[in-house]
Amino acid sequence: MNRAHTIREEKPGGSGDREIVFMSSNTAFEAASASEPRFFDAVETLPREELQALQQRRLLAMVEHAYRHSPLVRCNWEAAGVTPAQIRSIADFKRLAPFMDKDQSRAWRDEHDDPFGGLLCCDPRELSFIASSSGTTGDPTVFGWRWNADGLAPDGCGFDPDGPSAFWSNTHRDLWLMGARPGDSVVMLNMRIRGPVYRCLDRLGITPILISYKPDDVYAFVELSRRYRPVALFTASNPFVNSLENAQRELGIDMAEVLSSYKAVMFAGEPMGPRVRRVLESWNLQGRIYNQTAFGDIAVAHECPLHDGVHAHEDIALVELVDPETGKTIEGDGVGELCVTSLVNGVDPLIRYRSGDMVRLTTEPCACGRSGARFWTLGRTGDEVVVEGHTILPMDVWGAVEDVEECSAGLFQVIRPARDLPALRLRVGYGGNPDLDLVRRKLEASVKAAVGVTPELELLPYAELGKYGPRNKMPRTAKQ
Repeated sequence: MNRAHTIREEKPGGSGDREIVFMSSNTAFEAASASEPRFFDAVETLPREELQALQQRRLLAMVEHAYRHSPLVRCNWEAAGVTPAQIRSIADFKRLAPFMDKDQSRAWRDEHDDPFGGLLCCDPRELSFIASSSGTTGDPTVFGWRWNADGLAPDGCGFDPDGPSAFWSNTHRDLWLMGARPGDSVVMLNMRIRGPVYRCLDRLGITPILISYKPDDVYAFVELSRRYRPVALFTASNPFVNSLENAQRELGIDMAEVLSSYKAVMFAGEPMGPRVRRVLESWNLQGRIYNQTAFGDIAVAHECPLHDGVHAHEDIALVELVDPETGKTIEGDGVGELCVTSLVNGVDPLIRYRSGDMVRLTTEPCACGRSGARFWTLGRTGDEVVVEGHTILPMDVWGAVEDVEECSAGLFQVIRPARDLPALRLRVGYGGNPDLDLVRRKLEASVKAAVGVTPELELLPYAELGKYGPRNKMPRTAKQ
C-alpha cells in the first residue's frame, strides 16, 4: 500500500511545504515521475551559492547558541580571545574560531566530572536517550538526543526548528537514493551505535527488522532475509561478511539467493578489504554495496548509486580541510584532515571539530545530481607509520594479508607505539590449524611485496585476535 508523507523544502529567503507521494520503486535511478522525485529533499541539489548562504545563516546562529550553552566551546573561545560578535561570515569563522577535538572533550569530562565532555547545551533531564560511538579509537563518544515536540524524531536546534536532525536526515536521503521506499523493510544490525536509529525508518514508512549484532551468528539474518525479503542492510562489516561466507561454505547456504532482494548493503565500521568486496560481488551485489563512514562524529555519510565518494550533506555541517601538521585550513579541494561544524544539532554541537580522519575532498557536483561535497576516507591521522623511509597505512597492508589463504579474513593490526618505527610490527589472525612457519613466510613475502618492508609478525587465531576490539570491527592500529 502506498503512503503519502510531507517533506519540508527549505529555501534561503523563503519557505514552504510540498507534498510528496512515496511510491514503490525497483531501482534507485528509476526515472522520477511527478509523484516520485529523484531526491528526498530539494536541499540536496541546491546551487552552491544558495547552499553557502544557508550554511552561513545556520552557522551564525549555531555559534551564538554553542557559545552560550556549551561549557567546552565557551572555554575554548575565551582562551582564544574570540566571541560570536566577531563572527559575521563563514570567512570570519575560518579565520578566528579555535579548533576542538575528541581529546579535549575527554579531558573536560575527566577534569570536571562531566559525562558529556562539556558539549551538552541543555539540562540533562531534557534528554530522551543517550547513545555512543563504538569506541574503536578510545573511549566511546557520547551523543545526547532529545525528541522533538511530536516525539517522532530527534530535535533540531531551537533557533532553526525546521532544520533536520543531522543523523536522521542523512539516513533518509541516502536510503531514498539507494531505492528504499514506503512499504519496504530494512534489516538493522547496528542497534547500539548512536541510539535507536531504526525509528528513523518510521518517517519513511519503512519497516525495520531488528537483529542482534553477532557476526558469528548469521542464521537469524538468513532466515529473516528469506522470509521478509528486505531491500537494505544497515550495516555489514568484515567479520559479518566472513561469517556469511563460512555459513555458505559449511552449510551450503546460497548467499546470492538470500541476498537477492537487497538493493543496498551498507558497509561500515572500517574500510572494506579487497577480498571482502570480491566475496560480496560474488553474491550478485555488484553496484549495491555502499560504503558508510563517519561524517566527523556529526552523522554518517554514504555513497550514492554512482559510488564516487561519500556525500557530505552540507546543510547539516560546515566542512573544512585542515593540514594535520600545521592546523591551517586547506582552501578548495584536496587532501587533509576532515574538520566539521554542526549546523543543526543544538543538543551537543561540535564546533570546528577535527575528526582525525584523513580524506580527499571535492566540491565538484556529483554526476548523480547532488551539489554538495564528497569525500574519500584515506585513513586516520594517527594510523600512519614510517619504517625505513616507507610511509605505511593499514590499507597498504590489507590486501597483502588477505592474499594469504590462511589469513584471508583480513584481520590484523599494525602495532604503533610511535609514528617513526625501526620495524613494521603486525598482529595477524589466522583460521584453522595451519603450519605457522609456512604462514609466517607467506605473510612476510606478501607484505614486503606490497610495502617494501619485511614485517615482524605475531600470529593469533581469529577468535583470540577478535578480543582486541569490538565484535563488529577490528581496530587497525594498537599501541602495543
